[in-house]
Amino acid sequence: MRIDLLRHGTTGRDGYLDGRTDPPLSELGWDQVRRQTQGRIWRRVVSSPLARARVAAEDYARQTGCALDIDADWSELDFGRWDGRSRSDIAAAPGGEASLNAFHADPTIRAPNGESWVDLRARVTRATDRMLAKSEPAPVLVVTHGGAMRAALSHLLGWPLRQLWSLRIRPGTRITLESGQGDDGVAWGEIVEIIQP
Repeated sequence: MRIDLLRHGTTGRDGYLDGRTDPPLSELGWDQVRRQTQGRIWRRVVSSPLARARVAAEDYARQTGCALDIDADWSELDFGRWDGRSRSDIAAAPGGEASLNAFHADPTIRAPNGESWVDLRARVTRATDRMLAKSEPAPVLVVTHGGAMRAALSHLLGWPLRQLWSLRIRPGTRITLESGQGDDGVAWGEIVEIIQP
């Protein structure tokens, strides 16, 4: 199965931990999504329920008539009390920089009242395995978030979560994967293409 993972376009809030905080796409963000989807055909689109991903997925589905599924497991990481705050603001608080560094270094550490990267990968693994179980021959577009894309790559390619920061996934990035499940039910994938905005 071919899966295209598309990070929503920019919201103009670089440097902020916007997990469940849901700012709208900027005009540049809309342009990024349109460039990544223009002239391409998917029979089905799967989207995070967060508006910055969902509205673009709905727009594409409306224009092409393809099926659209909203799947909460493709939501961005829940940053808990950090959600919606800038990294610099969090780091400036007593112990904040050490907490942020630990959170990014150890995938088992949860954001305060939020999720860990391991939690996110478990959600995205469920979502990915549901798609693969349908065995659709047609390509699927998943409109989601940077963290969820990293979690999918970890699951499908076997990459350790600690190493995923070595791949830059800017807003509007599209990663095409060929993927499936072996006879043992284990998911696999290979990167076919990475298109940065």
